[in-house]
Amino acid sequence: MPTRYVSVPDEEAKPRPLRVEVKNYSGKEGENLILWIREIEMAMRSGLITLDHQQVSLAISKLDGKAREWALTCSTSVDIAFPTWESLKSQLVQVFSPPNQDYRVLSRFLSTRQGKNELSDYVQELRTLMAAMQSDPLPEAVHVTIFMEGLRTGIARTEVFRVHPSTFEEAVRIALNDEHKFKSARLGWNGFNPRSVRANFSGTTAYNRPEPMDLSYAEDGGEAELQAATMLYVRQH
Repeated sequence: MPTRYVSVPDEEAKPRPLRVEVKNYSGKEGENLILWIREIEMAMRSGLITLDHQQVSLAISKLDGKAREWALTCSTSVDIAFPTWESLKSQLVQVFSPPNQDYRVLSRFLSTRQGKNELSDYVQELRTLMAAMQSDPLPEAVHVTIFMEGLRTGIARTEVFRVHPSTFEEAVRIALNDEHKFKSARLGWNGFNPRSVRANFSGTTAYNRPEPMDLSYAEDGGEAELQAATMLYVRQH
């Protein structure tokens, strides 16, 4: 029986552009220019925008306030001022990045610690700072070391130092995974009632007489609960 081939129209084989919403950047203090640039470049890729003048037009259309005014008045025309997206991007960084931005970001990254923050918030802060250093990134080993040293004492830190991962993302995965396991074990301990266990072993001798007060459970509840959850986690792993 002869082989049959089904032709596919060219229109179906071609990728279709996807419109991605990007927030406007106005150059105000507190706005993150690096993340805005990443959003713009993602929109360019998703929208299949490859021509220089189209990329520049898209970026300027997402500028606002003084940033937009600056871009539209840099020269006699936008095409002359910014022939490519790369030229616009480099000038945006030069004009709107704070003074000594590279040094400030590096110093903040090297001094970042988890402290009382949630692990996920600590990870996101490091990722944001790493994105800001994309033009001159640090070695991966430095990323890993800063993350490990910044972890507060606990299950996640212990496990990361035990495995000693080689990449930042691997270290993050290990820390988040073990923190999740520990929290699950702690929830399991919360459902355990030690008084009900004592009642099961008391037999009938407890009838018709008062039960003496057990002071062994009068210690600080939070600390005892944490210690018990830690022991349960260690036994399971």
